[in-house]
Formats: sequence, structure tokens, C-alpha cells
Amino acid sequence: MTLKDVQKTYEVYGKEDPLYAVLSRKDAKDTKWDTDEFFATGRQEIADAMRHLASLGIEVNKDRAMDFGCGVGRLTQALCEEFSEAVGVDISYSMIENAEKHNKFGDRCEYRVNTTDDLAQLNDDSFDFVYSNISLQHSPPEASSRYIAEFFRILRPGGVALFQIPSGPRHEPGLLGAKIYSIKRGPLRRFWKRIRRMPPVEIHYINQSLVEEIIKASGGRLIDATQQGSVRGSRISMLYCAIRD
Repeated sequence: MTLKDVQKTYEVYGKEDPLYAVLSRKDAKDTKWDTDEFFATGRQEIADAMRHLASLGIEVNKDRAMDFGCGVGRLTQALCEEFSEAVGVDISYSMIENAEKHNKFGDRCEYRVNTTDDLAQLNDDSFDFVYSNISLQHSPPEASSRYIAEFFRILRPGGVALFQIPSGPRHEPGLLGAKIYSIKRGPLRRFWKRIRRMPPVEIHYINQSLVEEIIKASGGRLIDATQQGSVRGSRISMLYCAIRD
């Protein structure tokens, strides 16, 4: 699966059922989300994130925040209630179009489409806080690894990254485990979902030890890695908190 595949999937969802694509609650499928309730979940999530940081003894400068994989802006809008400015970044044009329609904060909130495996359009040292939840897991691991590294480039010294991505067995490139993973998570899964007439939403992972290596190599310092629960089988959802030194 490539980033182009990811973009194609979310362009479809962004046009047909954008809120459900962001937060897939069974009773909200087929455009049944109540919009106010949907955005209220974003406010609750960011409030929980701020409490989590406080429990770790971390104070975040409340100037500028970035929401990676923002979708329709569920969390970006909530970040605007905590920070002076917030920028939402997503791979889908249709998602960003929806996000702009729901923006209640004017110029304090900015949305950008990013279709590459980097964040080159965002300047070095330009954010105090980077947040990402249930988003990195939908990109190929190679791209997600680069995005994590980019978080620390765009953070100001002392800035905080709080992001979620599943962890699972570590497969070294070129070895049998990596090849099996590629087949299972690629062509076979896409074929099955096409039979079911569903856009192929992939869920990938990066082994925790590799995530920690990326953080360190990118100038970050890991503060906490919290298990959030089982995703499937040996894969565990992890929430990482790290500070840029």
C-alpha cells in the first residue's frame, strides 16, 4: 500500500461519510453522526490529552499546535480552544474541504493538504505541540516513520509530541517476516476489501523499540510510552510522549 492508495481511500470517505471515517462508531455509519456530538468527542479527547501531560509533569507552551491526520478537524478545533493557533494536516483534499466548513476559529485555525511522506511545507521550530491519534496507523510504516521524525523537526526546543501508533513484532527489512507482513497487509487485504466493496483502510504498526529509536535519532527525548489496549493479536496501541531537546 502506498500513500496514493491512502489518499484515494480518504478522498472517497471525505465525500461519502467523512465523520464516520474519522471516528467509526457503528451507530454513526452512513452519515448518522450528530455533528455537535462528534466535535464534542474532540474536545474531550484534547482535555484528556492535556491531563495526561499534566500527570507526567509536562507544561506545554500554548502558542501553536499541529494536528496530524486531522480529517474534518475534530481535534484541530479542540486544539484551538487550548492554543493561540492550530494547524490541521491531512492527506485528503475532500477531508480538508469538510474541515474548513466546520472551522469556527477563523484565521487562528489553518488546514493544509499534505500528500508526501514528509512535512516539508511546515517550517523548522514552528510548533509547541504536535498531536496525532488513530492516524499514523493508516499510512505505510515507512511513511509513518518519516512523519514521526518530522514531528521533532517542526517542534520548537522544549516542544512536545504526543502521538499514537500500534506496536507489533519487529521485522527487519528484507527478511521473511517483513515479506509476509507486506503480503498480508497489502494485496491480500486490498483484494478482500474490494470484494466487499469497501475502500481499503489499512492498519499498520511500528515496533515500539523502532519508534523509540526514531525519536532519539530525531532529537527527541522519550518521556512516556503508554499501552492503550490490544488492537489485534500481537499488536498493541501505544501512546508516546516525547520532548524535543
